[in-house]
Amino acid sequence: MPKSSVKGQKVIGCIPSRYASTRLPGKPLCDIGGKPMILHVIERAKKAKRLHDVVVLTDDTRIFKVVTNAGHSAAMTSVNCANGTERIADYLKTVEDGACFVNIQGDEVLLDATHVDALIDDFLADPESEMATLAHWVSDPETLKNPTTAKVVTDLQGMALYFSRNCIPVTQQGALPEKALVQIGVYIYSRSALLRLSSLTQTFLEETEKLEQLRALANGIRIGVTIVEQHQSLSVDTAADLEKARALFAASHL
Repeated sequence: MPKSSVKGQKVIGCIPSRYASTRLPGKPLCDIGGKPMILHVIERAKKAKRLHDVVVLTDDTRIFKVVTNAGHSAAMTSVNCANGTERIADYLKTVEDGACFVNIQGDEVLLDATHVDALIDDFLADPESEMATLAHWVSDPETLKNPTTAKVVTDLQGMALYFSRNCIPVTQQGALPEKALVQIGVYIYSRSALLRLSSLTQTFLEETEKLEQLRALANGIRIGVTIVEQHQSLSVDTAADLEKARALFAASHL
């Protein structure tokens, strides 16, 4: 399929990346298999056929130099950006009208480019789309109970009803269901939705759950959910996660 959309939009993959991480300082530049983590993510993102470009967005010159020296695109953004959404909104000021943006987490070292393509295709097929994300079905109880993963429930049209760090839904007795949807941290936004979202203040739901997507839902921004299969995730948030990633890459030569 050609790299053009039914909306006539350019689709830009954005990887927000900051050096200062509370749990793992310098995370984007941590070595995994002889290569900085951020380069693994870029290379996987570039395999997505529906992305016109992939750019790392950072306020740190060390990250900028590593990315550009490797031959990839990077842009410097404001140091005042509080999160990835604000960083992309800051970057879009330099991009011509008509583009939409995919937010790719800089620590998703096992990013599946075919999932990114599926998300883009679903988003572009709906002219009313404002924002969308990925999810997959999980039955493992430990994952469903783990507050580091966001869970989502949808309506019958595949639009998000709510996100939570707790398992949703649960039975009337409070037990876990047989399976639930776990979100994958990739988003796509229309330009107008991204600008609006970045201008909104934090809501009670977002503050309570520490999930930025709840700001969108609380303000009436619809979020589509594309469900994918055979998802393998490894988000590197801690030193322990980093060692898991190193061991995985050493064993499988990914």
